[in-house]
Amino acid sequence: MTENEFLQSLALRFPARHPVLHGIGDDGAVLQAEPHGRVIVVTDMLLDGIHFRLSEITPALAGRKALAVNLSDLAAMLAKPTAAFISLAIPRATSDSTAFLQSLYHGLQELADEFHCVIAGGDTNSWDGPFAINVALTGSPLSTCLPLRSGARPGDLLFVTGPLGGSLASGRHLTFRPRLDIARWLADSVRVSALMDISDGLATDLPRMMQASGTSARLTAADIPIHSDVPPDLPPALRLQAALSDGEDFELLLAVPPAAATALRSAPEGLAFQQIGSVETGQGITILMPDGQSSRLPAGGWQHRL
Repeated sequence: MTENEFLQSLALRFPARHPVLHGIGDDGAVLQAEPHGRVIVVTDMLLDGIHFRLSEITPALAGRKALAVNLSDLAAMLAKPTAAFISLAIPRATSDSTAFLQSLYHGLQELADEFHCVIAGGDTNSWDGPFAINVALTGSPLSTCLPLRSGARPGDLLFVTGPLGGSLASGRHLTFRPRLDIARWLADSVRVSALMDISDGLATDLPRMMQASGTSARLTAADIPIHSDVPPDLPPALRLQAALSDGEDFELLLAVPPAAATALRSAPEGLAFQQIGSVETGQGITILMPDGQSSRLPAGGWQHRL
């Protein structure tokens, strides 16, 4: 299959629809924006051997994850998805590139259809390196207020939307559901000070929020929800460390004023919020351990080395 034939097949498979006026086929896609509206743009690149292993999973799962991590970023911006742009680097050594691409786009399409996202363009290349996929995703804000990472204020309470840890070992990082349902409810129901998704682990992502906000945080270890994917026979300290540092959870981390906490605790069935701590003045993160002792939050989580 030539690149042109592949692009033509994608144009037929993913026709333009509102808000995409012109999609696959030109150098750029044309999107209609509401008068005085805002468009949110997110992007993530995923690499074979780092974010998944194609020797162990199907291309469909790789495609699904590539779109899902961007949908999670939009949820963290309280935005709904509109259009996706997919760029690929295909290894020349791929034995059947047509079958590979069909499987990859099956995974992309399945999630795009579920969340009403138009696949509107991208780029495809081949090379001698490993497979790489980059997704750029546009979104429309669900609220007039965008809760950035920098919005946390002393006195705010910290919540997460689900249990943490064990995502990589269990394979949940490939199949997680982006929290767009929670984002829509938050936009309609709660004033959120700061918001982000937990992709690199709470021990890495919470300090990022606090640094952006110029604040510190205090966590309570007993309140941090630990996923059942973390082996129950591990010592408690290692289970806690897994919840703090494993990463790839893609739950939401939010800071809210105390008045909003009641709404979170009485959220509709299926929308779970767990308070894990509070925002304070100063710098750094402390954690209250089960023995009553407080200490600095240990370093952990994932950070790319550049």
